[in-house]
Amino acid sequence: MSIKYRPTPWFLPAVSAFLVLAILLYFSVREQSKLIDKELYEIKEQRAWQASFIAEQIEQRLRSASASSNRLAKTLQTQLAQHKHNAAQSLASITQPYPDGSVRTRKSLFNGVQQAGVYLPVGVSLTPEKSRYLMVAKETVEAFGQGALSSPFSDTWFMNEDGGIVIYWPQEPDFVFKAQQGFSYLGSQWLIPDASPTTYWTPLIKDPIPDLWMLSAVTPIYVEGAWRGSVGHDITLQSLLDNAKLLKGEQQSEFILLNDKNYIVASDIDGLLEENSDRNLETQLMVSDWLEAYRRLWSHSESYLVHKQRLYTLSTIDSQGWVFLTSMPLQPATDKIESAFTALQTMAFISIAAEVTILTLLFAYFHRRNKAYVKHLKDASQSLSEEKLRYETLVDKIPSIVYRCKNDKYWTMLYLNGAVEFATGYQAEDFINNKSLAFADIIYPDDQGMVWQVIQEALAASGRFKVVYRVIHQNGQLRWMIERGGYSDNQLHIEGVITDITELKEAEQKLKLSNMTLDEKVALKTAELQSANQELTEKTDKLQDSLQTLKQTQHELIEAEKMVSMTSMVVGMAHEINTPLGNITTAETTISSKVEQLLHAIEHDQLKKSELLSGLEVIQLSLESNDASLKKLLSLSERFQGLHYSHDVKLERGSFQLAPLSQKIVEKFAATLGRKNIQLDMNVEEGVCLTGSIEAIDEILTKLIENSLKHGFSSHDSGHIWLDAYADIDLQSIIMTYRDNGSGIAPSIEENIFIPFASQTLNQGGGGLGLSRVYNIIKTEFDGKIELQTTAEQPGACFVITLPLAQ
Repeated sequence: MSIKYRPTPWFLPAVSAFLVLAILLYFSVREQSKLIDKELYEIKEQRAWQASFIAEQIEQRLRSASASSNRLAKTLQTQLAQHKHNAAQSLASITQPYPDGSVRTRKSLFNGVQQAGVYLPVGVSLTPEKSRYLMVAKETVEAFGQGALSSPFSDTWFMNEDGGIVIYWPQEPDFVFKAQQGFSYLGSQWLIPDASPTTYWTPLIKDPIPDLWMLSAVTPIYVEGAWRGSVGHDITLQSLLDNAKLLKGEQQSEFILLNDKNYIVASDIDGLLEENSDRNLETQLMVSDWLEAYRRLWSHSESYLVHKQRLYTLSTIDSQGWVFLTSMPLQPATDKIESAFTALQTMAFISIAAEVTILTLLFAYFHRRNKAYVKHLKDASQSLSEEKLRYETLVDKIPSIVYRCKNDKYWTMLYLNGAVEFATGYQAEDFINNKSLAFADIIYPDDQGMVWQVIQEALAASGRFKVVYRVIHQNGQLRWMIERGGYSDNQLHIEGVITDITELKEAEQKLKLSNMTLDEKVALKTAELQSANQELTEKTDKLQDSLQTLKQTQHELIEAEKMVSMTSMVVGMAHEINTPLGNITTAETTISSKVEQLLHAIEHDQLKKSELLSGLEVIQLSLESNDASLKKLLSLSERFQGLHYSHDVKLERGSFQLAPLSQKIVEKFAATLGRKNIQLDMNVEEGVCLTGSIEAIDEILTKLIENSLKHGFSSHDSGHIWLDAYADIDLQSIIMTYRDNGSGIAPSIEENIFIPFASQTLNQGGGGLGLSRVYNIIKTEFDGKIELQTTAEQPGACFVITLPLAQ
């Protein structure tokens, strides 16, 4: 039976080709949509993270400037309240009238890098009192400004109530000389009469002298209820724009910074911040799309939003109630993906059309494959991979590991940037979906359980976590990591940043080893001291107690990090002990010699009455000398035992107010101060409370005042003592300053002033134990500290005592 072959219909290849084309088109459209959604999601998340990071940087700068302005105001108010304060210079010696009627700093004597400039507008009447407080303001602004050179704000200034300014701005050293004729700060946002005595922020305004846009943290100054002006710091608009440079990684990226009244504080939108332009976001027509996006983000509490083909993000600066908005177009990103798929679709249509033609005309060659079509398909896939890589480049440049993973026991990774290779030695692809190994596999076995427990407990409590652990590098080394992260858009995935802190841990270990070596040296030195002390013990039992006290004091000095000063203490004590011991030795030699002479005379019957009386007189004088030397040694032992301060449980302790106690202590010295013509000014903030022993504070202030009377004013006919104290809420401490204008402390012993036997009158009756006793009381009783802060500009001695506030 013959088989009849029917010819294939001519249209069958065409129909098949069109069916294949339709299927390919359907799946390509679906894949295109998925890829666009995935890429857009990653772009949105990355953009939101960038905006949050920049907002956090801006918030830190604003908090720092506001806190510094508040501290500057407190310090200046305290200085101005001291009516009899004498400035190191007079205002007339550093300023001069200018032809326009203003008063400015003398340019020939001015160094803007180290000094604060002065400008007073026309018509200011310089009374002696006003000249005094302007000089006090200048010294205070200079001190704060020089101490804040590395701070995020630009300058430090004080404006008085007449519209003048005292300013320290090293980047604008000619500031006070640039002011135009008739210029004054009266009526400006920086100088608001009777404002609340708290720090506030100005809106974005232009300072006409340096011609710069800026924000300012301003704190009004009140002295005895009277408004004297304002102090503050400026943050320039340019520095805020510099913070936002990270956003410029995307084309046509823009940002707006709003204050709590929805006024535009800063922006990089061209023309938005021109003078006299509307700064209200709700009425500014140029940014109407921003307003709509802002309202939607705020009402839904979202961090990003796509509106009119642009991606908007919102981050808050909580300390000021400000809002940081960013915007970037999404069209370039979607266009790149769509153009790649359009090219692919076009090639597919051309290939199918060519195939239909070939199949229709040359059906016999239907088995041949279209190799060119396959090649074009691969090229298109490679193009899509390259586009995706470009969007991952920004994250890969971050030195820390950025990740997204499942919240499971294996920490199954969904995304990792390139930093993981440097930190672990493995490629990012090795961890994605646990391809080669799970991320949990490289966590050090002893830390795996801890990491899981810490993360889960923190996520349950706040949704965020921080954990430190070890990982095993591919080369077998242990690396230390710190990980910060939290839930992403759901509670199934977490995302965060992992930073390699191995170098920090190694430095910590080196420091511990260094401390161990130091302890060995301390032990060796202690053994030597114990040997020397044993020899002194044989001289007298009383000296044994003194040497035991020395050992105790040595231990306390070690714990107070005074090890390097131990040699100086021992030398001082040896100096004090050697003299009376030398006297005793000399007296004993004299007695022994005289007794031998008398015995020799008796044995040979040559003793005369006059020789006996003379010998007994010498022996009597030597015994009296020994008695005096022993009394001096016992006195020194008692004083040295008093150097040690222990936490006596028998003393009554509790919370007490510092102001009335200080007043009672000062009243004990009223007669002595009056007799020596010494004035004592006390400015202790009311309501400040301490917890501890009242007797301890009494002894601290008593010894400081006695030191001033005995040493500081020993060669003065008159003098001045200042005692100030206030509560620093930021430090949770009481800052007490004791200062006099006496002879001061010799530079040679400034570094060792709190060490026993450190005294510039060591050979003149001074034992050098008083300040060491004060140091031990403050450290032991209050867990506080005392520092010597003497400057060349201020004569005398200045001690700053920091004591924790009563809880």
